[in-house]
Amino acid sequence: MKKRIILAAAAVLLALGGWQTGGFLFRGMKAAEVVRKLSAIRLALALYAVEHKKPPAAFEDLLNSGKLEAVPELKLRGHFYSSKVANVPAFAVRDTGGWAYVNDPRSRDFGLAYIDCSHKDEKGRYWSEF
Repeated sequence: MKKRIILAAAAVLLALGGWQTGGFLFRGMKAAEVVRKLSAIRLALALYAVEHKKPPAAFEDLLNSGKLEAVPELKLRGHFYSSKVANVPAFAVRDTGGWAYVNDPRSRDFGLAYIDCSHKDEKGRYWSEF
C-alpha cells in the first residue's frame, strides 16, 4: 500500500513538472511578454501584406519571406511550450496553448494571428482576446 502511494505521488510530481521546477504546467509567461511576441508576429504579417498586397496564404509563407526569422516560443499556464503556428480556416479558440493564423481568404478574419488559449492571464483577461 505504501509503495503504491509513493509511486502515485511520484507520477503526479512528474506530470506537474517535478518538485524543483515548482509545477511546470502551473507556470507561464507574463502577459506583457506574450503580447510583445504576438505584436512581433502581427508586425511581420503587416509588412508582408504591404509588400505582397495581401496576407500570406499560410503562415509558412511569412517565414519563407524572411519577414519573421522564427516563430516565438510561447508558454502559457496549463500548456506546454510551443513554437508552432496552426493554420486555421476561421477564428476559433481550440485551446492548444499555441499560436494560430487564419489562412482562409473567405474568412472575415483572414490574416489574423492570435493566441489559441481559452484560459485567462494573470490580470483575468482571456488570452484569445489579444
